[in-house]
Amino acid sequence: MFPSPVVFLVGFMGSGKSSVGALVASRLGVPFVDLDERVVAAARAPVSEIFACEGERGFRARERVALIALEPELAAGAVVATGGGTSSDAELRSWMSGRGRVIWLDTTLDEIEKRVVSDGSRPLFGDHTALEQLYDARRPGYERSLHRIDTTGHTLEEVVDLVVTVIRKPDE
Repeated sequence: MFPSPVVFLVGFMGSGKSSVGALVASRLGVPFVDLDERVVAAARAPVSEIFACEGERGFRARERVALIALEPELAAGAVVATGGGTSSDAELRSWMSGRGRVIWLDTTLDEIEKRVVSDGSRPLFGDHTALEQLYDARRPGYERSLHRIDTTGHTLEEVVDLVVTVIRKPDE
């Protein structure tokens, strides 16, 4: 673990990782990193284009490289919003756990569908059945997180408070 707080927020698309992460980082006085933004910057292409040209496998490979490249930045502390599928990779889960706190922002599929509008910006957001299958497939990776926060029915500020509380508590 690094001396300054290092936090990895994991969870399904629409769980609030980016919104919560930016506010938590601000409150803690550490940098905020949106892993999807790092992938987009390195690829010089939007997520939807990466998926269209390289598929999910190509995107996940880029995501892995971007996450591991964060190592030098973590010494100063950071809050990292990971991609929705990052936790599906056992090696990346282990890598994150060895460097900081992994916090799962959990919410129901119904809540996710309310939060995420299918506007083409989320390449894996399909019909309800496809979304449910993806949600079910990724859930085991999220469940391996040491910390879980249910964001359903909570305001953004309430979730930020809950995350900060988890960060400030010593691990059991």
